[in-house]
Amino acid sequence: MLDSIVVKISVTIYIAFSSVALWLLWHNSVAPDALKNTGLLLASLLPVLIVVFPYLKEEKTSRHFVFDIFYDTQEKSIIGGDKFSAYDSNYMYMFTNLSLVPDALSAKDFSEVMDKKGLDIIEKGIIDSLLLKFMMHWDIETRKFQGPIGNSESASWASKLSSETIQLSEIQNIFKHNHLISKQGVLVHPKLSIPPKSIIKIKNEDKARAFVIENPYSSIEILIRPSMAGVAQQGIWGILASDPNNKNRFFVIEYKVVITFIQRRAKVYAPEMKSYRRWFENICDILQRFDWSTVDSQIESRLNREAISKILNIEGP
Repeated sequence: MLDSIVVKISVTIYIAFSSVALWLLWHNSVAPDALKNTGLLLASLLPVLIVVFPYLKEEKTSRHFVFDIFYDTQEKSIIGGDKFSAYDSNYMYMFTNLSLVPDALSAKDFSEVMDKKGLDIIEKGIIDSLLLKFMMHWDIETRKFQGPIGNSESASWASKLSSETIQLSEIQNIFKHNHLISKQGVLVHPKLSIPPKSIIKIKNEDKARAFVIENPYSSIEILIRPSMAGVAQQGIWGILASDPNNKNRFFVIEYKVVITFIQRRAKVYAPEMKSYRRWFENICDILQRFDWSTVDSQIESRLNREAISKILNIEGP
């Protein structure tokens, strides 16, 4: 922050003295050396332009995540696997309150899940998580704590930048294509805090979902696209046991979720951009919760603890 203040003071001094020089040259344009001094003035601009020209470019950052949804061909339903598993815990926000939508988890085959049902659930989970995390302010600092029965997180405002609020009713209208979001009672958090002058745009493609949050400083796009599907003949380690009577019973549908962060031209090195980069990292942290690498790591940790407990004859989870 001190460096920024020094830069602004220096630029102010430069502009003040330059303005005086320009004023004198303007009003003494017929002086014998006026033409020479004009050339010197123009030449002095060149190194300054060379130095600041990189500030005019945009900067783009993308992160990629893998989300997974499981489908039971016998029950014709999307399933969550064993209760109290890492998957059940991490994907909680995707399935919360879906009992209010009777057909939310039913599907005639895995292709229906891959095409629309799964996209609805994943989009709902992301929006629900954004509402929870950015309910009070968009620029927050978070701290995570490991407890004996799970992880917890605390948040505090990270800056004095202003914030705007989008009410839940407006979000439901923006995402009216997704009945898991638009239906009353499914989402319960009342508002979403976003940066000043931000707007949310839908950019849905064929068999893909995308939404963008744009503002004068940055743009964040979250794209959800089906990737592949396959039969889990051996079950899902730590989540779902295979059916010995029907090895092809369970399907895994994989989705690629890509978040792209664009820092606007001439704003990349603005002092405020630190807050916008932190906002991006906090959104990435939300998506990382659902990424299969996170779930798999937590499954491995739990199964290792269970194995050690059995070896040492220790009771507990």
